[in-house]
Amino acid sequence: MSQANNVMEQSEVFGVSGDELLDVAHWERLWEERWDTRETMYVGEAHMGYWQARAEDFSDGRRAYDFDFGRQIVQALSSQLPQHAEVLDVGCGPGSLLIPLSQAGHHVTAVEPAEQMIAQLQANATAAGVGEYEVLQQFWQDVDVQELTGHFDLALSAITMWMFRDLRVQLERLETVSRGLCCVVGGAGGEASGHSDGLWSAIMGDARQPGYSEFPLVFNLLYAMGRLPEVRIVDYRTERSVESKIRQQKLFYAKYTAMTPAVEKLIEDAMRNAGESGMVQEYCKASVVFWNAPGAGR
Repeated sequence: MSQANNVMEQSEVFGVSGDELLDVAHWERLWEERWDTRETMYVGEAHMGYWQARAEDFSDGRRAYDFDFGRQIVQALSSQLPQHAEVLDVGCGPGSLLIPLSQAGHHVTAVEPAEQMIAQLQANATAAGVGEYEVLQQFWQDVDVQELTGHFDLALSAITMWMFRDLRVQLERLETVSRGLCCVVGGAGGEASGHSDGLWSAIMGDARQPGYSEFPLVFNLLYAMGRLPEVRIVDYRTERSVESKIRQQKLFYAKYTAMTPAVEKLIEDAMRNAGESGMVQEYCKASVVFWNAPGAGR
């Protein structure tokens, strides 16, 4: 699919006029509106404490099928990367991409603020025989990108860009540190947060499920900024135990509502019904949006 056709098709989702297609402020405003709406819905921990608590179950899902999530993304980018590329992995989590990238012969510098995620990363990397990587235990927005100008062949953010309200600023920060490729990985297949199995309505009633919109909004903002992004949609599998999935769902819904015994029972019953032989399998899609940094080749 060409960039122009992709932009036109994605813009139809948001009812965009021709003039707005190339209006950077328009796409920034749509992103900020969705970010603000989601933030106002939170009643519990939704940021650092949430991801600290999610480290174990998140690692369970990412390890599934030999890091299938990361391997599909690395494969989608493989033709774009030089051998032994220097890669910056923003929000590396438990090694979702770091491990497949390292095993493909690339050197990864990871940015990850959550101590528990780093512990999972280290354990997973050791188990996978990966030892050559670096970790910056910082929030991405606190990293001094000027010190890293043009240092990486690929600057990558996977399932993390939705956490930032200032999307354009963060995209430009990726571009600053890259001498080649930039990439943002997000969900695909709609705006839902990945909890669209009917449980949201059962727990939250008429409250609208929060949207993330990483794929269409990132893609169209980049196009309006004068970039020529490309996109690949990849399919991946994940699997975790029923108990791990229950922990994940309880932590997720605790962001939006009180975790009453009734809510806990709804989650437990739904996950046990979804499991087979004590495991829950999911088939997912991710969007891999990539483009050349303005200073590529420097």
